Amino acid sequence: MQIKITKNAFLWPVIALLSWSLPTAAAPKSELKIADSLFAMAKYPEALALYEKNFSEDKKNNQSLLLKLAFLAEKTNNYTDCLYYLSKLALVNPSRRLFEKMDKIAGEQGLTGYEFDDYNYFIIFYRRYGDYVPVFLLTLGTYIVAIMVSKARRREPILQIHKVSIVVYLLVLLGILNAPSLYKTCIIINDNTFLRDEPSSAAPVVERVGKGHKLTILGSVDHWNRVIWNNRIVYIRKSDLWNI
Repeated sequence: MQIKITKNAFLWPVIALLSWSLPTAAAPKSELKIADSLFAMAKYPEALALYEKNFSEDKKNNQSLLLKLAFLAEKTNNYTDCLYYLSKLALVNPSRRLFEKMDKIAGEQGLTGYEFDDYNYFIIFYRRYGDYVPVFLLTLGTYIVAIMVSKARRREPILQIHKVSIVVYLLVLLGILNAPSLYKTCIIINDNTFLRDEPSSAAPVVERVGKGHKLTILGSVDHWNRVIWNNRIVYIRKSDLWNI
């Protein structure tokens, strides 16, 4: 079967070359070597089948595998899978180019949830420097508290605004430290998926949507996820979603 090459593959030569410089997961090595050979010979359907077979839970953070799966998914015009693999890659190695690639594909396919906004900038910054940000903020907070304690021991007055500032600072710090872990997203994988007002099959349908849209998860109730759709809280069956 002939595979169509899409117009939006302008970044894939760079991504494909990058994938060769990243080590592929160890087990099972024989099948992955065969898949790599098929990939090099442009036998994409066969390579895709083997890569998908080896996309197990312990390899979902393998950058090389994610890059190749996304590349092959786009080659076969499977944009839902392509955006899923790119979204998984963004959790491991976020970059501006990657977010712009997802935004471009989503825009051309009429899909929502992949917009490159200020929050994405924050996620990129935090995931790159996340090990240093908490240390810096906690050190600064400790320094401020130490000054206030020192003033209190010397019976020097502490302005009310300084007390309020340290409380606000600690609350903001708590929010920053927890924001990435609370930020969970998912992709709709089924066509004709119903978004409902309540977590029940008998609840009114808010909208019927197709696959490929990315949603933010706010929580879950039994077999339903609570998500945001068009600035509104709705419910969707977990079986209609892939968690990123």
